[in-house]
This record gives sequence, structure tokens and C-alpha cells, in this order.
Amino acid sequence: MLFAMLACLCAVAPGGMVDAKTTRATSADNAPEPVPRVLDIAVGAQRQIAPGHALQRVAVGDPAVADVLWLKSSGGVNSGLLLVGKSAGRTEMMLWEKGSTQPRTFTVNVTTQAARKLLGSDTPAVDVLGGTAVLTGSAANVESHQRALAVAKDAIGKSADGAAGSDSKDAGKQDNGSSDAAASATKGGGVYDASTVAVRPVVQVDVKVVEFSKSVLKQAGFNLFKQNNAFAFGTFSPSSLTSYTGGATTNLQVQGTSPVSSAFNLIVNLGTRGIFANLSLLESNNLARVLAEPTLVALSGQSASFLAGGEIPVPVPQTLGTISIIYKPYGIGLTVTPTVLGANRIALKVAPEASQLDFQHALTINGISVPAITTRRADTTVELGDGESYVIGGLIDRETMSNVDKVPMLGDLPIIGSFFKTLQYTQNDRELVIVVTPHLVSPIAKGAPLPGTPGEQSEQRDGPVWRSFMGGVASSDMAPGFSK
Repeated sequence: MLFAMLACLCAVAPGGMVDAKTTRATSADNAPEPVPRVLDIAVGAQRQIAPGHALQRVAVGDPAVADVLWLKSSGGVNSGLLLVGKSAGRTEMMLWEKGSTQPRTFTVNVTTQAARKLLGSDTPAVDVLGGTAVLTGSAANVESHQRALAVAKDAIGKSADGAAGSDSKDAGKQDNGSSDAAASATKGGGVYDASTVAVRPVVQVDVKVVEFSKSVLKQAGFNLFKQNNAFAFGTFSPSSLTSYTGGATTNLQVQGTSPVSSAFNLIVNLGTRGIFANLSLLESNNLARVLAEPTLVALSGQSASFLAGGEIPVPVPQTLGTISIIYKPYGIGLTVTPTVLGANRIALKVAPEASQLDFQHALTINGISVPAITTRRADTTVELGDGESYVIGGLIDRETMSNVDKVPMLGDLPIIGSFFKTLQYTQNDRELVIVVTPHLVSPIAKGAPLPGTPGEQSEQRDGPVWRSFMGGVASSDMAPGFSK
């Protein structure tokens, strides 16, 4: 009997031990994971929360951002919560467990799908509070800042190109290590930008401006005068006949000038025959090429400009008969705005302009002739790599003028009509070409030797002045004031 009881106990004991271990392992596997204090969820997504204790109450600070649903088990007991993201923003959720008067507080961050794709470690943080988005932190570059700004505008329901563009405040400031690096948000907009840009690169823009102009001029005129005793006949081009005298009993006396001013003249005078002829011919071709090669330096996002030309004073009538003077620029101008997008990518906004004085359309103000200004202007934005070039062409201006002065009917006759008319043909062609090359540069280090400037050696005297004076061309001195 005793042996039977011991055998029964030995058979039951191992089984009981296995069941206990299995029960403990199963309970450990089913134990809920600890809920983090900060919960991140996307808009429209759901997340189950199992705090591990029975709950008696839950509260959400802003139900428009996130909401919760009770989850009940088959026995009707609250087994957890279902967190639902409704709109971009941040709110707090408080949970009260049964038997406890102190709630557990959780921060809920609801972000859009765009924010999850665009935001990263190199972008500022975007916090949406109600209808306001706040940018904080530092951006690695301007492109990262623009991505965060687009997320902020999308979070409050405004497009990046819409009204929010005017609502964003203090976007893209430079982090220079001073107390002003973190800019304060400005009131009055839906997007508050308190972020900084850690790196503000410097861009050097090499510009080559070439203006090519060509003009063609053709002029022809003919003066003819015939006099025989009391008979006289002549034809003169406009403004070439200066004076004439004559009468019924006197011969006609004529004084004139060349049919075409500043032209080549062929003159035939037959005194015995009383014939005088003057043929003026002029054909000219002019070429001009203007070259300017400025170098502009600007911070990323800032503008730089130059003007190769001048300023013309323009009188402006004022009250009480007074006249004030304002100056209008003209010439070849260029404004560039570089923006560094990445390590080797630069967005460049280029606005070239070419203007010149037009005296043909001048106005007279209080007896003062003021010329008009003809302008050719363009505005474009391109994306280039460091050291790549972009050519802006097509700024072509052509002026063609043809003028014929003739005697009615006689000037239309073939061959003979050439003696009764004056021809003038003018054509002016101008073309402007601009080559732009951006470079990412850094300033010269403190204490480093500076490169030489043009003409620096020409102002240094290598020897005594008497050698330059006596040696002349044979002297190798570069002393100023002595012509070589």
C-alpha cells in the first residue's frame, strides 16, 4: 500500500511541476508591454494601448487631434484603449486606473504622412498647436528648412504656395552662435518660424556679359543744276538747297550743300555747258563688342547686383516752379540670387537688364531735353551644380529704318527717277549674351597672405630714380610717372 502511494505521488509531482512552469511562461508572454510616455501616430492610424491594469477613466486634451475608444473583453471588462489619430497636432491623454487617484499622463503626437516622409534629423521640429504650426531647432541647410516649412504649412491646411507663404515668420535665419540665433516667433500668422539654419554658405557668381552691336547705313542723293543763258533747271534733295537769287532779267544764282551730309561726293561741273552735278554716296558698317566680367559674392538666399553703365539726371517739376533732379540708371545690369539646395546644387535666380538712351523719343521738360530709355529685361531661375555654367541669350534687338525722299511722279520713273530722289536705309542689330557660373566659396582664413592686386608691381620702384630718368627704355624700373 505504501509503495502504491509513493508511486502515485511520483507520477503526479512531475506533471504538476510542468503545469506550473507552463502557467508562469504563458502569463509572462501575455503580460502587456509598458506604454511609452510619448505616443507617435499618423493621421488616420490606430494604435492599441494596454496599460496592464483595469481602467476607470480616460481624458484627452484635444479630441480634434486624437480620440480613444474603449476595448472590452468577452466578459465585459475594459481591457484597453484604441488610440485614433484625427488631425496633425499634439495633445495629452490622462488615464486613471482602478484604485488609484493619480492619473498617468501621456503625450500624443499626431503627424501627417508628408511629415513622416519629409522630416528627419536634418530638419527642424514641427509642432502643431491648434491652428498654429511652430518650427523649432536647427536645419542643416536651406533645403531642409524648406521641407520643414512645407510640412508646417500642410499641417495647418495651407498650401506651400498659398497664403501661408506670407504668414511664415523669420524663415531661414543664420545660426551664428549669438543670442539672436534662435529668433523669436512673430505674431500674426499661422506658421511661426523659430528655427535656424546651421550653415549659411557663400556663393561666388562669375558673370560674363557680352553685348554685340552691328549697324548698317546706306545713303544716296543727287543734286543737278543746268543753266543756259536765261534758262535754268535744277533738282536738289531736301535741306541741301540753302539759298537762291534770281529775277526776270538776271541769271539764277544757287547755293547748296551736299545731298547727304558726311558722305562721299562725286562732283561734275561743265562751265562751258552750264551743268553742275553732285552725287553723294555713303555706305557704312559698324561693329562694337562690349565685355564686362564682374564677380558677385552673396550669401545663400541673398541678392547681389551690378551695373555697367551710368545714371542720367532727369528734371522733375515741383510746386512753385522749382525743379528737382532724380537719377535713372542705364546700361548693362544684372541681379542674381543664389540659394544653396545641397552639397553641390545651387538654385540661381538671374535677372539681366540692358538699357540705353534713346534720343529719338526724347521729351522736353521746361526747355530741357530728356532722352527716353529703351530697356531689354529678362528674369529666370535655374538649378546648377558647383562650377557649372548657364548661358542666357536671345536678348536681340533689331531696328530697321528706310526713308525715301523723291519728287512726285518723276522719282518713280525707272533709271531717270534716280536723279529725283534720295535714299536712306539704316539697320541696327544688338544682341546680349550672359554667361553665369556659380561657385561655393569660403572666406580667406585669418592671417593668411592675400593675393596680389592688378598693377601692384607697377607702383613699386626697384631702383634709384636717376636710373629711371637716365636709362629711359633701357631701364627695367617700374617707377610710376616714367613712360616706357
